[in-house]
Amino acid sequence: MKQCPACHAELSDEAVACPNCGGSYRPDGRFVTPWDAEMDRLAAERERKLDGAEAFGRLGRPHTTLFLESKSGGCLPTALALITITTALVLW
Repeated sequence: MKQCPACHAELSDEAVACPNCGGSYRPDGRFVTPWDAEMDRLAAERERKLDGAEAFGRLGRPHTTLFLESKSGGCLPTALALITITTALVLW
């Protein structure tokens, strides 16, 4: 007989899961309880949300190379040219 690492219930030698706490042995030999699996899932979700927030924050910052130094002239000069042409057409 062996003992459950989480709740210390007695298990048979060939048991792969504990009927008392729901924990189970993984193929790599680790013993994982349902709350461990839930905490791992919550931590992964938190990391995914933080990565998304950081990516969103990077998009919100002005990039001077995007506006002024790109190979096609950047979008700032193009936007200014379009505004100037539109204003000239409206006033004319």
